[in-house]
Amino acid sequence: MRIVAIDGSPSGSGKTATALGLVIEAARGAAGSATETSVVALAGDALGEAVEQALGAIRGADAVVLGSPVYRASYAFPLKTLLDHVPRGLWGEPDAPLAGKAVAVVATGASLHHFLAIDDLRNVLSGFFAAWVVPPGLYVPREGFDDGGLTEEYAAVAAVQGRALVALASALGQSADLAIVRPQA
Repeated sequence: MRIVAIDGSPSGSGKTATALGLVIEAARGAAGSATETSVVALAGDALGEAVEQALGAIRGADAVVLGSPVYRASYAFPLKTLLDHVPRGLWGEPDAPLAGKAVAVVATGASLHHFLAIDDLRNVLSGFFAAWVVPPGLYVPREGFDDGGLTEEYAAVAAVQGRALVALASALGQSADLAIVRPQA
């Protein structure tokens, strides 16, 4: 199984990367030693190149973890830019790399006041791209971090998300009907 994590933080290697890392670690543990994992960071000056790298990684993945900090009750610009470039397989687009694919969502934010922002991303992924999204997602506020990692409570949720992602990807791989779901025009 190939699992890719996309760090949609504009700064990279921060809290979002920490949370993504725990989800990936749990997924790797659930899927076994033959699992390939990678992380693509969208931070930096070369966003266009990072978007192309992320698109290639998503196309080759069995499962995807999308992460972003929440700013102004929404996911960050780099992740939005990536999603703006993901084809849906409609109107002459050659493929739909998220369609029928298992996806987990990770968001970080300053407070619990913005935890509902994860719903918008989940809805875009399932409704617009026809991805299968692990509910409810992982939202980690500032108080969910300690000593450079996640608190026990949030680490447990991250582990469940990682294991559920692998279970969902496996189920999709065994069901022709689930795997052929595509966006509606």
